[in-house]
Amino acid sequence: MSPAGKWFVAALLLLLHFALHPLWSRWPVVPDLVAGGLILGSLQLRWGRAAGFGCVIGLMEASISLGPMGLTMLLFSLTGALVGWVRHLIYSDSDRVTPVFVFVGTWLLRSAVAIIVVGDWSAGALLVDSVGSAALTTAGCWVAERLVSAATR
Repeated sequence: MSPAGKWFVAALLLLLHFALHPLWSRWPVVPDLVAGGLILGSLQLRWGRAAGFGCVIGLMEASISLGPMGLTMLLFSLTGALVGWVRHLIYSDSDRVTPVFVFVGTWLLRSAVAIIVVGDWSAGALLVDSVGSAALTTAGCWVAERLVSAATR
């Protein structure tokens, strides 16, 4: 997929997250489309710009979820920077590596949010809810990428 197509998928995921967030904000296992959009966008950037992108996305996420703004911005900024840095460390322009980045990045981000922001250290939050959300996010990103690539052919 072209870089413009990946940016379109990232923007689509962010729009879907902010449109559908009120519907599923009460469930413990939901697709975290904002994390998927952040990771797909950060895969296209260097680590410094990816950190800025994550900071902006974290600000938007904190404003809609009414959580602590500074911690959320910091976590999203660190996630964007880490994805941008690891992407350049491991040459990963393959479409087969992208779901791995999305799954691991979403799992780590959801676990960090559960521990730092919510204060939930339970095994259910770290091993069931975070992994389930990461799997749903990866599936949603994969479907969105396939739909966009099929539409642009």
